[in-house]
Amino acid sequence: MATEPSPRSRRTVPVVSRTRDARPKPPRRPRMRFNTAEFGVLAAVAIIVIVTIWAPANNYFQGRSEINRLNESIAAKQAEKERLLEEIDRYGDEAWIREEARRRLGLIEPGEVAFRVIDPNMEVDPTVTTSAEELTADWTWYEILWASIATPPADDPGGVLMEE
Repeated sequence: MATEPSPRSRRTVPVVSRTRDARPKPPRRPRMRFNTAEFGVLAAVAIIVIVTIWAPANNYFQGRSEINRLNESIAAKQAEKERLLEEIDRYGDEAWIREEARRRLGLIEPGEVAFRVIDPNMEVDPTVTTSAEELTADWTWYEILWASIATPPADDPGGVLMEE
């Protein structure tokens, strides 16, 4: 008798896959679904938490920026103070005073001879001095009017114009 494979053996699952199927499946977590009321309560709580945290955090950061600004101001004032103290010390130095008198005022020591070198090749710069006409040429009409009212004429000693 020849044994034919039973139809059942064709449908049986191999042993390897049986052990995989025999493992326990992890339990399914239920899906969380919010209805509109629960979502509204959750949103309100989140907004309250954010507002509660925002005010102190904002105050903290504003205070830190104010402190940093004041520290920079203090450092600048201290540097200015040091510069001024050094300048005060210079004013007490007799040699510095003599040097500045020579440089700024053109003073000389007794017994010294002063020389001024004038270069003949120097060009006269017309922008150094300006005449009154050049100054009034750039004025607008109302500036000219105001100047004529505000300053009395040079030939009028009493301030009153007299006709001859």
